[in-house]
Amino acid sequence: MKIDILQERENKPLARKEIDFAVEHLGGTTPSRADVKSKLVAKYDADSETVVVKKMITHFGSGMTKGQARIYTSKDQMERIELDYVKKRHIVKEKK
Repeated sequence: MKIDILQERENKPLARKEIDFAVEHLGGTTPSRADVKSKLVAKYDADSETVVVKKMITHFGSGMTKGQARIYTSKDQMERIELDYVKKRHIVKEKK
């Protein structure tokens, strides 16, 4: 899995960095949000609680996924701005 950054914007009023990315996964399955999030955390040296993968779109048969992510300056800022359904997507689920 290889992540390419297509565009990066600084949104100072909302205290976040907005990132458009493309993930190449030829011959494999579509990566999960957790996999993409971990790669972005490593690439930007960010706290994992401040990174949100907002959207991921895969076109059938292409082996390429495009998406958007946001990296906030603090966890409190992320909690205030992001909607509840987006925050629920990033909760780590325990295995039974």
